[in-house]
Amino acid sequence: MKHKIVLIMMVVAMSLLAVQPVAAGATTANGWYEGEEIYYILGGIEDVTQRGENDLYLIGGDRAFQANVAEFIPGEAGYSPHWNVNVVHTAPGVTLADILASPFVSAHYPEALFDDVEDILDAQAAGLITIDHPGVVVLCPVISKKGAEAPGNTELSEEFPPFPDAF
Repeated sequence: MKHKIVLIMMVVAMSLLAVQPVAAGATTANGWYEGEEIYYILGGIEDVTQRGENDLYLIGGDRAFQANVAEFIPGEAGYSPHWNVNVVHTAPGVTLADILASPFVSAHYPEALFDDVEDILDAQAAGLITIDHPGVVVLCPVISKKGAEAPGNTELSEEFPPFPDAF
């Protein structure tokens, strides 16, 4: 019972972090989670090679063509501000048109080709994409939009170049 109470308190604390404004001076970015836009602090690369369950998917590279896609958010089992980086590329012989013709594309396209980890994994299973696991962990706690836009914070651009035929 004691462990259950501690777990509940940790989940509540992480949920509160997600809605509290951030101290001024942070660099923040938008991302995607299950079709919804999220925001997080860019805390940098950590000195570990794998941590926990939480994965972050970079489509073509870090914010190369769209905002990154997160697997978990605060309040969910598996959430941690420490994210394992995964880089998504078109599979050999696959084009952007092939991916666009699939059922895995975001309803937000062209702003986001993918906006949900499940769709990314399904696209991988269908042979449309490959996922590289470079062994990099980044510290990026999820915050509220208000926190991301707090005075003194620097928001990364939400404007991206168009997707190339292969990425």
